[in-house]
Amino acid sequence: MTHALLLVTLLRAAPVAPAHAAIEVRLRSGQVAQAESELRTIVARAPRDAAAGTLLAIALARQGRTADASGALQAALENAGPAARLQARGIGRRLESADVLLQLARLDAQANDPRGATESLHHALELAPNSEEVLSAYAQLMLGLRSYLKALQVLDPLTRMCPADAHYHYLLGVALLQAGDMPRAIEFLQKAERLEPERALTLVALGIALNEQKRYDEALPLIQRALEREPQNIEALAVLATAEEGLGDLAQAEAHIDRVLAAVPGHHTANLVKGLIQMKQAHYPEARGALEKAVAANPTSKAAHYQLSLAYARIGEEALSQKHLELYRKAQREIEERILQIRREAGAAPAGGMGP
Repeated sequence: MTHALLLVTLLRAAPVAPAHAAIEVRLRSGQVAQAESELRTIVARAPRDAAAGTLLAIALARQGRTADASGALQAALENAGPAARLQARGIGRRLESADVLLQLARLDAQANDPRGATESLHHALELAPNSEEVLSAYAQLMLGLRSYLKALQVLDPLTRMCPADAHYHYLLGVALLQAGDMPRAIEFLQKAERLEPERALTLVALGIALNEQKRYDEALPLIQRALEREPQNIEALAVLATAEEGLGDLAQAEAHIDRVLAAVPGHHTANLVKGLIQMKQAHYPEARGALEKAVAANPTSKAAHYQLSLAYARIGEEALSQKHLELYRKAQREIEERILQIRREAGAAPAGGMGP
Protein backbone atom coordinates (compact mmCIF):
# COMPACT_ATOMS: atom_id res chain seq x y z
CA MET A 1 0.00 0.00 0.00
CA THR A 2 1.38 3.41 -0.96
CA HIS A 3 1.93 6.14 1.62
CA ALA A 4 -0.92 8.24 0.12
CA LEU A 5 -3.34 5.28 0.15
CA LEU A 6 -2.34 4.46 3.72
CA LEU A 7 -3.14 8.03 4.79
CA VAL A 8 -6.54 7.83 3.09
CA THR A 9 -7.28 4.48 4.75
CA LEU A 10 -6.28 5.77 8.18
CA LEU A 11 -8.37 8.91 7.71
CA ARG A 12 -11.46 6.96 6.73
CA ALA A 13 -10.95 4.56 9.64
CA ALA A 14 -10.37 7.35 12.19
CA PRO A 15 -13.29 8.24 14.46
CA VAL A 16 -15.19 11.42 13.65
CA ALA A 17 -15.68 13.91 16.51
CA PRO A 18 -19.27 13.56 17.83
CA ALA A 19 -20.09 17.22 17.18
CA HIS A 20 -18.81 16.97 13.63
CA ALA A 21 -20.67 13.70 13.04
CA ALA A 22 -23.94 15.21 14.25
CA ILE A 23 -23.49 18.19 11.96
CA GLU A 24 -22.77 15.90 9.00
CA VAL A 25 -26.11 14.21 9.71
CA ARG A 26 -27.88 17.58 9.71
CA LEU A 27 -26.26 18.56 6.42
CA ARG A 28 -27.30 15.26 4.87
CA SER A 29 -30.88 15.75 6.05
CA GLY A 30 -31.09 19.32 4.75
CA GLN A 31 -30.91 21.15 8.09
CA VAL A 32 -28.39 23.57 6.62
CA ALA A 33 -29.21 26.72 8.60
CA GLN A 34 -29.04 24.87 11.95
CA ALA A 35 -25.75 23.26 10.90
CA GLU A 36 -24.31 26.65 9.97
CA SER A 37 -25.26 28.13 13.34
CA GLU A 38 -23.63 25.29 15.28
CA LEU A 39 -20.53 25.38 13.08
CA ARG A 40 -20.04 29.11 13.59
CA THR A 41 -19.97 28.50 17.34
CA ILE A 42 -17.33 25.78 16.92
CA VAL A 43 -15.22 27.84 14.51
CA ALA A 44 -15.35 30.87 16.84
CA ARG A 45 -13.80 28.71 19.57
CA ALA A 46 -11.36 26.86 17.28
CA PRO A 47 -10.61 28.85 14.09
CA ARG A 48 -8.09 26.23 12.91
CA ASP A 49 -10.51 23.29 13.20
CA ALA A 50 -10.16 22.03 9.63
CA ALA A 51 -13.14 19.69 9.86
CA ALA A 52 -15.47 22.40 11.22
CA GLY A 53 -14.23 24.93 8.68
CA THR A 54 -14.83 22.46 5.85
CA LEU A 55 -18.31 21.64 7.08
CA LEU A 56 -19.09 25.35 7.38
CA ALA A 57 -17.92 25.86 3.81
CA ILE A 58 -20.23 23.05 2.66
CA ALA A 59 -23.16 24.56 4.57
CA LEU A 60 -22.53 27.95 2.95
CA ALA A 61 -22.07 26.45 -0.51
CA ARG A 62 -25.40 24.64 -0.20
CA GLN A 63 -27.04 28.00 0.37
CA GLY A 64 -25.46 29.38 -2.79
CA ARG A 65 -23.00 31.57 -0.84
CA THR A 66 -19.94 30.53 -2.83
CA ALA A 67 -17.68 33.44 -1.89
CA ASP A 68 -18.44 32.96 1.83
CA ALA A 69 -17.78 29.22 1.48
CA SER A 70 -14.40 29.88 -0.12
CA GLY A 71 -13.48 32.31 2.66
CA ALA A 72 -14.47 29.84 5.39
CA LEU A 73 -12.43 27.05 3.85
CA GLN A 74 -9.40 29.27 3.35
CA ALA A 75 -9.56 30.53 6.94
CA ALA A 76 -9.74 26.96 8.27
CA LEU A 77 -6.90 25.64 6.11
CA GLU A 78 -4.59 28.65 6.02
CA ASN A 79 -1.09 27.40 6.88
CA ALA A 80 -2.56 23.91 7.41
CA GLY A 81 -0.51 20.87 6.49
CA PRO A 82 -1.35 18.01 4.10
CA ALA A 83 -3.12 16.02 6.83
CA ALA A 84 -5.66 18.79 7.42
CA ARG A 85 -6.34 19.15 3.70
CA LEU A 86 -6.65 15.38 3.40
CA GLN A 87 -9.23 15.43 6.20
CA ALA A 88 -11.10 18.23 4.44
CA ARG A 89 -11.00 16.28 1.18
CA GLY A 90 -12.54 13.26 2.90
CA ILE A 91 -15.40 15.40 4.28
CA GLY A 92 -16.02 17.02 0.90
CA ARG A 93 -16.18 13.62 -0.72
CA ARG A 94 -18.46 12.09 1.95
CA LEU A 95 -20.90 14.98 1.70
CA GLU A 96 -20.60 15.08 -2.10
CA SER A 97 -19.65 18.75 -2.32
CA ALA A 98 -18.01 19.41 -5.68
CA ASP A 99 -17.88 23.15 -4.89
CA VAL A 100 -15.79 22.63 -1.76
CA LEU A 101 -13.54 20.08 -3.45
CA LEU A 102 -12.89 22.59 -6.24
CA GLN A 103 -11.98 25.27 -3.68
CA LEU A 104 -9.82 22.75 -1.86
CA ALA A 105 -7.95 21.94 -5.08
CA ARG A 106 -7.08 25.63 -5.40
CA LEU A 107 -5.77 25.67 -1.84
CA ASP A 108 -3.76 22.49 -2.57
CA ALA A 109 -2.23 24.19 -5.59
CA GLN A 110 -1.37 27.30 -3.55
CA ALA A 111 0.32 25.01 -1.00
CA ASN A 112 2.41 23.49 -3.82
CA ASP A 113 0.66 20.14 -3.40
CA PRO A 114 -0.13 19.04 -6.98
CA ARG A 115 -0.95 15.51 -5.88
CA GLY A 116 -3.54 16.81 -3.43
CA ALA A 117 -4.96 19.22 -6.02
CA THR A 118 -5.25 16.38 -8.54
CA GLU A 119 -7.03 14.14 -6.03
CA SER A 120 -9.42 16.94 -5.03
CA LEU A 121 -10.31 17.60 -8.66
CA HIS A 122 -10.70 13.90 -9.44
CA HIS A 123 -13.30 13.69 -6.67
CA ALA A 124 -14.97 16.90 -7.90
CA LEU A 125 -15.17 15.42 -11.41
CA GLU A 126 -16.79 12.26 -10.06
CA LEU A 127 -19.49 14.43 -8.52
CA ALA A 128 -19.84 17.02 -11.30
CA PRO A 129 -18.51 15.52 -14.55
CA ASN A 130 -20.16 18.20 -16.70
CA SER A 131 -19.31 21.26 -14.58
CA GLU A 132 -17.53 23.84 -16.71
CA GLU A 133 -15.71 25.27 -13.69
CA VAL A 134 -14.43 21.87 -12.53
CA LEU A 135 -13.42 20.78 -16.04
CA SER A 136 -11.59 24.07 -16.61
CA ALA A 137 -9.70 23.85 -13.30
CA TYR A 138 -8.71 20.23 -14.02
CA ALA A 139 -7.51 21.09 -17.54
CA GLN A 140 -5.37 23.97 -16.34
CA LEU A 141 -3.87 21.88 -13.53
CA MET A 142 -2.98 19.08 -15.97
CA LEU A 143 -1.41 21.56 -18.39
CA GLY A 144 0.65 22.99 -15.54
CA LEU A 145 1.80 19.45 -14.66
CA ARG A 146 2.57 18.74 -18.34
CA SER A 147 0.01 15.92 -18.36
CA TYR A 148 -1.17 16.89 -21.81
CA LEU A 149 -3.17 13.75 -22.57
CA LYS A 150 -5.21 14.17 -19.37
CA ALA A 151 -5.76 17.84 -20.20
CA LEU A 152 -7.03 16.86 -23.64
CA GLN A 153 -9.61 14.52 -22.12
CA VAL A 154 -11.45 17.46 -20.57
CA LEU A 155 -10.60 20.25 -23.00
CA ASP A 156 -12.26 18.53 -25.93
CA PRO A 157 -15.69 18.41 -24.20
CA LEU A 158 -15.15 21.96 -22.91
CA THR A 159 -14.78 23.31 -26.46
CA ARG A 160 -18.03 21.55 -27.40
CA MET A 161 -19.83 22.87 -24.31
CA CYS A 162 -18.55 26.43 -24.89
CA PRO A 163 -17.90 26.77 -28.65
CA ALA A 164 -17.67 30.57 -28.49
CA ASP A 165 -15.09 30.65 -25.67
CA ALA A 166 -11.71 31.41 -27.24
CA HIS A 167 -9.84 30.47 -24.06
CA TYR A 168 -10.85 26.80 -24.22
CA HIS A 169 -9.91 26.52 -27.89
CA TYR A 170 -6.57 28.15 -27.00
CA LEU A 171 -5.93 25.71 -24.14
CA LEU A 172 -6.83 22.74 -26.32
CA GLY A 173 -4.51 24.03 -29.04
CA VAL A 174 -1.67 24.44 -26.53
CA ALA A 175 -2.21 20.91 -25.17
CA LEU A 176 -2.08 19.48 -28.71
CA LEU A 177 0.98 21.62 -29.48
CA GLN A 178 2.82 20.31 -26.44
CA ALA A 179 1.76 16.75 -27.21
CA GLY A 180 3.18 17.12 -30.73
CA ASP A 181 -0.04 17.00 -32.80
CA MET A 182 0.65 20.11 -34.89
CA PRO A 183 -2.16 19.87 -37.49
CA ARG A 184 -4.86 19.67 -34.81
CA ALA A 185 -3.09 22.27 -32.66
CA ILE A 186 -3.23 24.69 -35.59
CA GLU A 187 -6.92 23.91 -36.14
CA PHE A 188 -7.92 24.86 -32.59
CA LEU A 189 -5.53 27.79 -32.27
CA GLN A 190 -6.94 29.23 -35.50
CA LYS A 191 -10.44 28.93 -33.99
CA ALA A 192 -9.22 30.77 -30.89
CA GLU A 193 -7.59 33.44 -33.05
CA ARG A 194 -10.82 33.98 -35.02
CA LEU A 195 -12.74 34.39 -31.77
CA GLU A 196 -10.15 36.74 -30.20
CA PRO A 197 -7.95 38.09 -33.03
CA GLU A 198 -5.88 40.44 -30.85
CA ARG A 199 -4.78 38.05 -28.09
CA ALA A 200 -0.97 37.86 -28.13
CA LEU A 201 -0.79 34.49 -26.33
CA THR A 202 -2.87 32.86 -29.06
CA LEU A 203 -0.86 34.49 -31.85
CA VAL A 204 2.42 33.26 -30.35
CA ALA A 205 1.15 29.70 -29.84
CA LEU A 206 -0.20 29.61 -33.39
CA GLY A 207 3.12 30.95 -34.68
CA ILE A 208 4.98 28.16 -32.87
CA ALA A 209 2.70 25.48 -34.35
CA LEU A 210 3.04 26.91 -37.88
CA ASN A 211 6.83 27.10 -37.53
CA GLU A 212 6.87 23.44 -36.49
CA GLN A 213 5.09 22.68 -39.78
CA LYS A 214 7.61 24.88 -41.65
CA ARG A 215 4.81 27.26 -42.63
CA TYR A 216 7.05 30.21 -41.87
CA ASP A 217 5.37 32.62 -44.27
CA GLU A 218 2.07 32.13 -42.38
CA ALA A 219 3.69 32.38 -38.94
CA LEU A 220 5.58 35.61 -39.64
CA PRO A 221 2.63 38.09 -39.85
CA LEU A 222 0.95 36.52 -36.82
CA ILE A 223 4.04 37.01 -34.66
CA GLN A 224 4.51 40.53 -35.96
CA ARG A 225 0.94 41.27 -34.84
CA ALA A 226 1.71 39.82 -31.40
CA LEU A 227 4.78 42.02 -31.07
CA GLU A 228 2.81 45.11 -32.08
CA ARG A 229 0.64 44.45 -29.03
CA GLU A 230 3.45 43.30 -26.71
CA PRO A 231 6.81 44.67 -27.97
CA GLN A 232 8.73 43.25 -24.99
CA ASN A 233 7.38 39.70 -25.36
CA ILE A 234 10.56 37.59 -25.36
CA GLU A 235 8.80 34.39 -26.43
CA ALA A 236 7.23 36.16 -29.42
CA LEU A 237 10.63 37.54 -30.41
CA ALA A 238 12.12 34.02 -30.37
CA VAL A 239 9.25 32.68 -32.47
CA LEU A 240 9.68 35.57 -34.91
CA ALA A 241 13.37 34.73 -35.28
CA THR A 242 12.45 31.08 -35.93
CA ALA A 243 10.24 32.12 -38.85
CA GLU A 244 12.88 34.51 -40.18
CA GLU A 245 15.56 31.82 -40.06
CA GLY A 246 13.23 29.40 -41.82
CA LEU A 247 12.64 31.98 -44.57
CA GLY A 248 16.39 32.53 -44.99
CA ASP A 249 16.57 36.01 -43.42
CA LEU A 250 19.53 35.13 -41.22
CA ALA A 251 20.61 38.70 -40.40
CA GLN A 252 17.19 39.66 -39.02
CA ALA A 253 16.84 36.34 -37.22
CA GLU A 254 20.23 36.70 -35.53
CA ALA A 255 19.51 40.28 -34.45
CA HIS A 256 16.27 39.19 -32.80
CA ILE A 257 17.83 36.08 -31.25
CA ASP A 258 20.64 38.10 -29.70
CA ARG A 259 18.00 40.26 -27.98
CA VAL A 260 16.34 37.17 -26.56
CA LEU A 261 19.63 35.67 -25.37
CA ALA A 262 20.65 38.95 -23.73
CA ALA A 263 17.48 38.71 -21.63
CA VAL A 264 17.36 34.90 -21.14
CA PRO A 265 20.74 33.22 -21.93
CA GLY A 266 19.35 29.70 -21.51
CA HIS A 267 16.27 30.19 -23.70
CA HIS A 268 15.63 26.94 -25.59
CA THR A 269 14.21 28.33 -28.85
CA ALA A 270 16.76 31.14 -29.02
CA ASN A 271 19.72 28.78 -28.61
CA LEU A 272 18.22 26.38 -31.16
CA VAL A 273 17.82 29.16 -33.75
CA LYS A 274 21.29 30.50 -32.94
CA GLY A 275 22.69 27.03 -33.57
CA LEU A 276 20.77 26.69 -36.84
CA ILE A 277 22.16 30.03 -38.06
CA GLN A 278 25.71 29.07 -37.09
CA MET A 279 25.34 25.69 -38.83
CA LYS A 280 24.35 27.50 -42.04
CA GLN A 281 27.39 29.75 -41.60
CA ALA A 282 29.62 26.64 -41.15
CA HIS A 283 30.57 27.81 -37.64
CA TYR A 284 30.25 24.29 -36.27
CA PRO A 285 32.01 24.60 -32.87
CA GLU A 286 29.91 27.67 -32.04
CA ALA A 287 26.76 25.89 -33.24
CA ARG A 288 27.56 22.95 -30.99
CA GLY A 289 27.74 25.24 -27.95
CA ALA A 290 24.40 26.89 -28.72
CA LEU A 291 22.72 23.56 -29.45
CA GLU A 292 24.05 22.02 -26.24
CA LYS A 293 22.34 24.87 -24.37
CA ALA A 294 19.13 24.21 -26.32
CA VAL A 295 19.20 20.54 -25.30
CA ALA A 296 19.95 21.45 -21.69
CA ALA A 297 16.91 23.76 -21.66
CA ASN A 298 14.63 21.14 -23.23
CA PRO A 299 16.04 17.58 -23.13
CA THR A 300 13.06 16.20 -25.09
CA SER A 301 13.45 18.55 -28.09
CA LYS A 302 13.82 16.38 -31.16
CA ALA A 303 14.93 19.35 -33.30
CA ALA A 304 17.72 20.26 -30.87
CA HIS A 305 18.98 16.66 -30.67
CA TYR A 306 18.94 16.30 -34.45
CA GLN A 307 20.82 19.53 -35.09
CA LEU A 308 23.31 18.74 -32.32
CA SER A 309 23.97 15.34 -33.90
CA LEU A 310 24.80 17.15 -37.16
CA ALA A 311 27.08 19.64 -35.38
CA TYR A 312 28.99 16.84 -33.65
CA ALA A 313 29.33 15.01 -36.98
CA ARG A 314 30.81 18.15 -38.62
CA ILE A 315 33.53 18.41 -35.98
CA GLY A 316 34.32 14.69 -36.01
CA GLU A 317 32.65 13.66 -32.72
CA GLU A 318 31.00 10.56 -34.16
CA ALA A 319 30.06 8.87 -30.88
CA LEU A 320 28.29 12.01 -29.61
CA SER A 321 26.69 12.51 -33.00
CA GLN A 322 25.25 8.98 -32.87
CA LYS A 323 24.08 9.48 -29.28
CA HIS A 324 22.04 12.55 -30.14
CA LEU A 325 20.73 10.98 -33.33
CA GLU A 326 19.33 8.15 -31.19
CA LEU A 327 17.84 10.66 -28.76
CA TYR A 328 16.21 12.41 -31.72
CA ARG A 329 14.73 9.12 -32.92
CA LYS A 330 13.49 8.31 -29.40
CA ALA A 331 11.80 11.72 -29.12
CA GLN A 332 10.23 11.24 -32.55
CA ARG A 333 8.84 7.81 -31.57
CA GLU A 334 7.39 9.19 -28.36
CA ILE A 335 5.63 11.98 -30.26
CA GLU A 336 4.22 9.51 -32.78
CA GLU A 337 2.96 7.25 -29.96
CA ARG A 338 1.32 10.21 -28.20
CA ILE A 339 -0.41 11.32 -31.37
CA LEU A 340 -1.70 7.79 -31.99
CA GLN A 341 -3.04 7.69 -28.44
CA ILE A 342 -4.69 11.09 -28.86
CA ARG A 343 -6.35 9.97 -32.10
CA ARG A 344 -7.52 6.69 -30.50
CA GLU A 345 -8.99 8.46 -27.49
CA ALA A 346 -10.62 11.12 -29.68
CA GLY A 347 -12.27 8.36 -31.72
CA ALA A 348 -13.51 6.59 -28.58
CA ALA A 349 -14.70 9.72 -26.73
CA PRO A 350 -18.46 10.06 -26.10
CA ALA A 351 -20.34 12.96 -27.66
CA GLY A 352 -21.29 14.50 -24.30
CA GLY A 353 -19.25 15.63 -21.33
CA MET A 354 -16.52 13.76 -19.55
CA GLY A 355 -17.33 10.81 -17.34
CA PRO A 356 -15.70 10.17 -13.97
